[in-house]
Amino acid sequence: MSEKVMEILVLLMQHMQDEQGHFDDISDVSQNLTGQGYTQQEVTTALTWLLERLQEQAEPMIASTPPITSRPNRILHAIEQLIISPEAYGYLIQLRDLELLDDLQMETMIERAMLTGARHISLNDMKSIAASVLLSQDGTTWLPFPDAPDDTNEPMSFN
Repeated sequence: MSEKVMEILVLLMQHMQDEQGHFDDISDVSQNLTGQGYTQQEVTTALTWLLERLQEQAEPMIASTPPITSRPNRILHAIEQLIISPEAYGYLIQLRDLELLDDLQMETMIERAMLTGARHISLNDMKSIAASVLLSQDGTTWLPFPDAPDDTNEPMSFN
């Protein structure tokens, strides 16, 4: 489910960039996303995360005018290039350009990818890593998992 939430966040941020920071009626956006096959719970989780982040920052996530200069992209080390696929790295750059993650979070995701011990990190692998980093706070996730026990109000560890 967390990868679906990430997909929704990417769609929302792309929409906001296209509309220069303006956001349509939330109910219309929600209906549009559920019409695309996302569940109401996934849409609600993504919107909640985005609205909480906007409230925390107290400054617009997207400038109404394009920046004059762009931030440099982190270049992968030769060993990282062997393991992290170009598609997976491109996904990280997309998330960073959409301002869904900062440089520290990008480093964390690259580090986690390298620490998996996998010989290859695909786009889907990176989406899972991104979801675990972005949708968690202090190493625990606040996402409602359907398989979580009903009597537990404790966040589930995503690590």
